[in-house]
Amino acid sequence: MSKFQSFKKFLFRYSLVPPRKWRPYATVLVAIIFGLGIYVLRISNAVSYLSDDPQACVNCHIMTPQYITWTNSSHREVAHCNDCHVPHNNVFNKYFFKAKDGLYHASIFTIRAEPEVIKALEPSIAVIQSNCIRCHEPQVTDAKMASFVDDHHAKRTDRICWECHREVPHGRTKSLSAVGHQIEPIKAHAPSDISVIPKWLKESMDKKENQASIK
Repeated sequence: MSKFQSFKKFLFRYSLVPPRKWRPYATVLVAIIFGLGIYVLRISNAVSYLSDDPQACVNCHIMTPQYITWTNSSHREVAHCNDCHVPHNNVFNKYFFKAKDGLYHASIFTIRAEPEVIKALEPSIAVIQSNCIRCHEPQVTDAKMASFVDDHHAKRTDRICWECHREVPHGRTKSLSAVGHQIEPIKAHAPSDISVIPKWLKESMDKKENQASIK
């Protein structure tokens, strides 16, 4: 018996194949579901979430304040979103956490249940805190003090870092209505030919350059 015949027998045994008269309708239904799945993956730019590109985080407009405040922070030069917001203990945990968080965020955004001020939940707080310590361990712990201060590391890490460093890296103002859009292009929301210089100003500058060259 061939593999195809075995697979076909398996489908019929567990009634996974509809009766003959319903097969055309079932085929159309499966095709529609498959097509909608491809369409959703396309419009959501799902492939971008496999990368470390920070602009993937602004595929959803609600994350624009977080992206803008990050681009104006000192962390922009040394850390992107995934450096802080996903685990780095192993690659499997990284993408599992990323997928779990992404599905939750997508669900909340789809039903429009997002809060005005977005705050990290407990699992995210633990990951962010761990990454803060991972990057800043030389500043967090002091080797000299650890030799004579009991539980030095625990005492220096028992509070979350942003209890003190409240401006890092997103600032204190993070509500959806408080932080506006900026000119810096965001690929998910801006056309490919966007320019920092307005079209009318560029035309005026070109006109003046042409006049100067003629003279």
